[in-house]
Amino acid sequence: MKCAAQLAACFLILATSAQAQQIASVDLTHPKVPTKSAGTQALTKGCEKLLPGNIGDGFVAPPNHEPREIVVEMVKLSNENPTIGSELQGEVQLRNSGKYPIKIPWSTDPDIIEKGQNPNRLQWEEGAFSIELKHGYELLVSLSQSLFGSRFSAGSELTIQPGEWVTVFVKFKLAPQYGLPGQSVRNGRRDLFVEWEQAGKSKSIRNCAVSTGWFHYRNYYRQQNPTVAINVN
Repeated sequence: MKCAAQLAACFLILATSAQAQQIASVDLTHPKVPTKSAGTQALTKGCEKLLPGNIGDGFVAPPNHEPREIVVEMVKLSNENPTIGSELQGEVQLRNSGKYPIKIPWSTDPDIIEKGQNPNRLQWEEGAFSIELKHGYELLVSLSQSLFGSRFSAGSELTIQPGEWVTVFVKFKLAPQYGLPGQSVRNGRRDLFVEWEQAGKSKSIRNCAVSTGWFHYRNYYRQQNPTVAINVN
């Protein structure tokens, strides 16, 4: 019985190790100008101009109402002693630490959201990494691309199984994203962390009016966001 238990434990460890691996990586440090897919749509036949329509927003609930567990961590930083206003690059790891698979957008091309869809009725997923400083929760200026995904475009979404992770290269500026004129980041020892932001979006045209939808995954994920210490000069 003891031998059988040890063998079972061994197989469990091997199975877990087989799953615990990096499955993909992407470089988001080269921003591209958003195309019309991400912003505006062409005029439809019979419309001289497009008018504002309905705006819908809300949250995406996880299946079975169990939040998906993820760990989002800055594992490497180009400079741990940066000056205020400097640009930094980092290596971020997003790991599925729960027991259910998750699906995230995984294309840097915003044009994929039009593939296979009626241009007057678009649905897609969008994701990005936000860099923040703890103790005051200062959101920093992002210089990274977003990620786009659509169930109508093969390969634009990525499924991450439990124990698997992806590596993402990001770029940001050590300055407040929404600071007042003249406002700056405080110097000294600061704790920096990364958050994953995902949203389901939609845009449709009906009777020459554009309706949009924005549904955040804030309650879908339960995130752990380990910090990394930096010394701001």
